[in-house]
Amino acid sequence: MSKRTIADLPGPRGLPLLGNLHQVRASRLHLTQEEWCQRYGPIFRYDLGRERFVCIAELDAINDVLRNRPHGFKRGGEVQRRFEEFGFQGLFSEEGDIWKGQRRLVVTALNSNKLQRYFGVLRTANERLHRRFADAARREEVLDIDAELMRYTVDITTVLAFGQDLNTIEHGNGELQRHIQHAFDMLFRRMLVPIPYWRWVKLPADRALDRSLVALHRAAEGFVERARRQLDANPELAEEPENLLQGMLAAQHREGKFSDREIIGNAITLLLAGEDTTAHSMAWTLWFLATRPESQERWREEALDALDGELVPTAYESVEQLPFGEAALREAMRLKPVAPWTGFDAIEETTIMGVHIPKGTKLVVLLRQASLHDSGIERATEFDPDRWLADETAPDQSAFLAFGAGPRFCPGRNLAFLEAKAALATIAASFELELDETAGPAIEHQGFTMGPRNLRIRLRQIAAAPERPLAGSAA
Repeated sequence: MSKRTIADLPGPRGLPLLGNLHQVRASRLHLTQEEWCQRYGPIFRYDLGRERFVCIAELDAINDVLRNRPHGFKRGGEVQRRFEEFGFQGLFSEEGDIWKGQRRLVVTALNSNKLQRYFGVLRTANERLHRRFADAARREEVLDIDAELMRYTVDITTVLAFGQDLNTIEHGNGELQRHIQHAFDMLFRRMLVPIPYWRWVKLPADRALDRSLVALHRAAEGFVERARRQLDANPELAEEPENLLQGMLAAQHREGKFSDREIIGNAITLLLAGEDTTAHSMAWTLWFLATRPESQERWREEALDALDGELVPTAYESVEQLPFGEAALREAMRLKPVAPWTGFDAIEETTIMGVHIPKGTKLVVLLRQASLHDSGIERATEFDPDRWLADETAPDQSAFLAFGAGPRFCPGRNLAFLEAKAALATIAASFELELDETAGPAIEHQGFTMGPRNLRIRLRQIAAAPERPLAGSAA
């Protein structure tokens, strides 16, 4: 039987020159693609301007694509071009031998043994988070919980990656964090624009982006210079680096690898990656718990046992004693992934789901759609942490794609779980969550990552919460 071609695939009708651009809004692109999938089936096509995209939502086919990287598929060309344009070349966007070298370094820095050494950084961040939330509870403040948690993640990222303590949890958003967020938003926006108008005419947002990029690069150059001085003053750090930046500089000196441009690009990429992803996952988890009192109470009891009278996790081992907490986090990641879809370019001619895919084809894999509708998971659209706790019902790893799969599986997975479980245990043990929907319900918003908008939570301190003062508190 002859193979189908892309032209044979169903898909939404478009307009001349525009294709389906008039049907797409960037902030809900993921939802539009999922709606099209429900209408046209697990493989379909659509056009944005002159570019044609093939979407797939079959789990086996998606895992084949993910495992066939970096040889069969690579990041979409727009991702690579925009990262290069922004000066952000690093592990996320690179391919081939350059990616392999950077991958090895990052994986080494983020292995579980190193994470145990980093735990003091997480403890400090959680103590600050607890003080911030206790103050908000006393004042009956309604919190934009996603923004609060992004301060937590950016504080941890800047210390672990660069040895720089910003303490935005207690001091509020700094200039650097505002530049990070603006660059992130514009990165996604530009990836969807078919004509790079900014090369000829710059709108106010583009001029603001230029200022943000200058500030980010200056900050990264400052981090690099500071790390070099530390290595010069303490040569033993080359063998036991205290942060990722020191490790990259040591490798540069030892092996002649990594240009300053690559090191700065990776530094900025880590800032971007370390801010949104884990924060969004935690925020969605709190949203699920706030709407399910029985799950919230169950996690509280587990957190109280694990913390053993402390206000925050004080040891790496205590975070490992949160099976229900991790299950709730996994379930939130499955239902509200920060990357509900991702895009690739075919490096070579291939066949997917009986369709001939020529070299250069732009492919979109609908990760959440496949996980929810092609995984065989019972009641797949329901929030049920218990499914992860029983061997006979736990989803197969191939259906849990929150961190990708294959050779380019996210190396920050262990750190993300450690950060999230520590913060959520801190919150669960001391505070009761209540959604505030006076301004409307929380919605999914697609930027470079998918996160919540209008997710507002009021915290109430639990009378039975432990009273032991935190290190550095006034008590």
